[in-house]
Amino acid sequence: MKKWMLTLSAMFVLATASFAQTYFELMPSAGYTFSDRQSFHNAYGKIDGNLNLGGSIMFNVNRSFGLELLYNHTGTTSGVYQYGSDQTPISKGNLTMDNIMFGPVGTINIPGSPVRPFIGAMLGATVFTPGAYGYSNDTKFTYGLQLGTNVYVTPRFAFRFKAQLLAPASGSGEGYYVGSTTSPAFADVYQFSLNAGLVIGLGRVMPELRPRQRMQRRPRYRYVYPPPYPYYH
Repeated sequence: MKKWMLTLSAMFVLATASFAQTYFELMPSAGYTFSDRQSFHNAYGKIDGNLNLGGSIMFNVNRSFGLELLYNHTGTTSGVYQYGSDQTPISKGNLTMDNIMFGPVGTINIPGSPVRPFIGAMLGATVFTPGAYGYSNDTKFTYGLQLGTNVYVTPRFAFRFKAQLLAPASGSGEGYYVGSTTSPAFADVYQFSLNAGLVIGLGRVMPELRPRQRMQRRPRYRYVYPPPYPYYH
């Protein structure tokens, strides 16, 4: 009986909440980044999937548009493998990827609903740090996309679910660290991840959206001619 009462109370809170949001939001998150494979001339490189951690800061201009600053960290393993059935690793080691991104986020407001779908684009940089001794960091320009939704419980608290794709750009002749070696070839890396997190609202709550009131047209004035004076003979 108590469980039913708690469930009904939670549903009542969700139904009566204003689902507003604040101008400034802090969003810690965690997720899983899937593995990616790169083909070279006579071998292939593979970055294994692993847990990613990070967070972002959202600056909301209004309820439909904001600017997000994101940081994401992934520690994983990578290696270079020979083609064939045995897939013997030529080299393998640890690899750390740190992403710093910034970009616009558009939000869809559904009247009376706590669900706020969003889509965003990002530009920034990825720092690759190989685990082998003697190799320095490698920083690459990165672009990305994200798609997801926020589910608001209160104006200052929500759950965030999203899919994210980050793609560090490579150029001709650039080296890319895989494990403890570097391959002087194209090595496009696609970091696709699924993330979940929290939205913690800070600062002032944004005003509610109000539908525009249509201006009523004034009726056109028509001149009414007075009746003619009676004519007397």
